[in-house]
Amino acid sequence: MKKFLTIGLGNFGFNISRSLVENGCEVLGIDTSENIVENAKDYISHAIIADATNKDALESLSLQDYDAAIVSIGQEMAPSILIALYLIENKIPKIIVRAISEDHGKILKMIGVTDVIFPEQDMAIRLANKLSQKNAVDYLPIGQDYSIVEVIPPDSFSGKSLKDLQIASRFNCQVIGIKTVMGGRDSINEINNNASIKIAPTANDVITEKSILIIIGKDSDIQKFQSIK
Repeated sequence: MKKFLTIGLGNFGFNISRSLVENGCEVLGIDTSENIVENAKDYISHAIIADATNKDALESLSLQDYDAAIVSIGQEMAPSILIALYLIENKIPKIIVRAISEDHGKILKMIGVTDVIFPEQDMAIRLANKLSQKNAVDYLPIGQDYSIVEVIPPDSFSGKSLKDLQIASRFNCQVIGIKTVMGGRDSINEINNNASIKIAPTANDVITEKSILIIIGKDSDIQKFQSIK
């Protein structure tokens, strides 16, 4: 079982900790707020009140036992930089720190943090890309110029199999999954809450009026695919 240390149990720290526990991991969460720790206790493996900027307090947590540490505290750079430095000195294999600015991120990288994340910025970019994509239900960038996109297929696809449509040869995109929406396709919540999914569909799978295609490909090729009427 993987073990994680989460420093800061605000919205981001709490939600990632709870998700890790739901995925079978052990998580120790720490925060300086008694109320926040009390609220987290029912959802994560262990939650304690502690000040991670106190080096002795942090090192008392047997840091060598953890596979990774996640730092997500407040809106000040100095405390998270100090905590990250202590974690690096204690040789935590993977250190993920939530940055609040580009300069903050640069400093964290310079001292040796393995992963610097910008949750608000990343979510804003993802949402903007999703909104700007024609017929896109969801959007996930996976590298330079490549993405995975959930797309509502055009009406002309209905009743045809993937073999009939020849999407790979016509558009240089691969269909890696098909969602089937139980209700309508009028809202994202409806799609996310009432859909079954088939990963790696076969050539004989047929597109219906309730299908959502999960496509991987180069952004320019996906845009060409989305222009189909």
